[in-house]
Amino acid sequence: MNPILIVYENDRFAQLIQFVLTTAGYQIVKSNDPLELFEKVKELKPPLIVMDVFFKHIDGLYLLERLYGIKEFAPIPVFIVSSRNEPLTLFDALERGAADYLAAPINEDMLIDKVNKLLKGN
Repeated sequence: MNPILIVYENDRFAQLIQFVLTTAGYQIVKSNDPLELFEKVKELKPPLIVMDVFFKHIDGLYLLERLYGIKEFAPIPVFIVSSRNEPLTLFDALERGAADYLAAPINEDMLIDKVNKLLKGN
């Protein structure tokens, strides 16, 4: 199976997610630059993208919309896992096509369960 792509500018949060998912047996590729998203997806063909929606230089919801606007990328589920817990952002992310959304505080078992479900559906 191709690796899961995780995209976060917050390296500490990315390391937490990477640790949880690698401990669960998943192979991960991490990117700290959301502007590389399209290149990384084209290169890796990941079965799942786990990302934040809060970035310094680009709106993650806009990035999500653009990703799903590309026919070859549209089947890849995007799981938003964010350190911010804002109900409006959750609603917006799901409206724009996110497969699921998990907000802080992160429950490790729930994170793994959601990843398992998203990968089975893909």
